Amino acid sequence: MNLNSTEKIISTLKKLENTMRDEIFRKRFWFDFPEIPIALYDNEKVFLAGYPKILDGFKKQDSILVGKRDNRFYGNTAIDLEGYQVAIWDLTTIDASISFGKLLSYIFHEAFHGYQKMKGEKRWANELQILEYPFTVENIAIRFLERRELIKALYSDSMEELSERLSKFVSLREYRRNIIGDALNYELAQESIEGTAFYIETKVHSDYESIPLKYSIALHGKNMAETNFKLKNFRLSCYAPGMFIAFILDRLDNGWQRKYMNSERYLYDFFKDLASAPKKSFNPEEIPEDVLESSQYAICNYNELIERKFSEFENSSGYRIVLKGTFPLMGMDPMNITWKGQYILNEHIFGTQFNETPLFIKRKSRVRRIEKEFRFDEIVFFSESKPVKIGGFVEIPGIGKLKAKLEEAERKYILYADTKG
Repeated sequence: MNLNSTEKIISTLKKLENTMRDEIFRKRFWFDFPEIPIALYDNEKVFLAGYPKILDGFKKQDSILVGKRDNRFYGNTAIDLEGYQVAIWDLTTIDASISFGKLLSYIFHEAFHGYQKMKGEKRWANELQILEYPFTVENIAIRFLERRELIKALYSDSMEELSERLSKFVSLREYRRNIIGDALNYELAQESIEGTAFYIETKVHSDYESIPLKYSIALHGKNMAETNFKLKNFRLSCYAPGMFIAFILDRLDNGWQRKYMNSERYLYDFFKDLASAPKKSFNPEEIPEDVLESSQYAICNYNELIERKFSEFENSSGYRIVLKGTFPLMGMDPMNITWKGQYILNEHIFGTQFNETPLFIKRKSRVRRIEKEFRFDEIVFFSESKPVKIGGFVEIPGIGKLKAKLEEAERKYILYADTKG
């Protein structure tokens, strides 16, 4: 499906919109799934379908609203667009070989996030909690063992086997809860929000493409059983366990979706209570040696990756731009960050304010966090062009014009948000 022209984008978007409008189709996947507007966009234009009014700067073209892309459209997600939740997808992130059914499943995933926001969902992860997550050999090894039990539970042939596997899964997870404490909440939150959206995505893919659900689950959960851990994808690795739990809930209670939405429990805790699986004892000495070795290897690889990424950033070409002040967090892509101590390396974007002026840095940047807050006191990035001082402002090509005090050194420029210095 090659979306290389306006005509093809519009025709595909109309097909997506028509499918989303089908209430019977939507409710095959979630009991009260609402109709959500959809936007596809590229580097220049936004194509918007199902939106109830005409936005400023947009014009109708064959029932689709077409306008210039701005900072509201970034990533593949759901956004609040002037009071309406909209599922958005960046066309530059998909391959020309993608099928319509696969794209549809992605859209439903993001639309489900819009639904969660409309419902006032509060189980979202604190994305910065990952910065304190304990990547220890014991924790990572037991996490692998529990994921393996979850796979066996989903594919168990009898209720007796299901109960046995769930008991082992719960025992392993509760042991981890004891050793890492509240850090487990990061995983539980991702499972609750992203895991359920992944569950929707998997069901839509199976249904529309007419492929067996077990195959679609295995395809989407293919990394669940890997011993070759890639900790840089840790956030993403939390999706599949949530999906597996949701599919097990389908076996346990066909009315679980409504009950879950009426609860405030994380998906795992809701599931644990519903399953009533007796907890077994677990001795960490039972961890197989090969799993411990794989966990150690994964952690070493990840630490090496962190050092390499920070070193590559520091050796970037161009002029070094340093912003100093107190900066709130306005936007970050949590799928593409690397962290070390109080520093976060953003691969693609960092959104904040500089002297109350919105600032979106769409390039690699390194920010320094203020203790454990959602605020930062230093932002560093590189520019191919020198900043230009214009009166009390400094213009950075590709970034914008900022009111700032400027200090210059060889190939280094420091801008202070507080112009009093």
